[in-house]
Amino acid sequence: MDLAVATGYSLRYVGDVERGTKSATLRTMNDMATLFDIPVSALIREAEALSMSKKRESTTPLPGQRRSLKR
Repeated sequence: MDLAVATGYSLRYVGDVERGTKSATLRTMNDMATLFDIPVSALIREAEALSMSKKRESTTPLPGQRRSLKR
């Protein structure tokens, strides 16, 4: 299914939201949640989980590297 067509949003806007270069409004999130038949809160929880995992990845040193200490 083409998300842009199904939601009525432009392909560019949906692509920007997917890439994280634009933030979806609550209205947009509601439209997408309705399309997928899930609560908006599920989208928000998933976004939070992804954000937290990205933060952990960026602060986890690679093998053989030391963790930088920020003061």
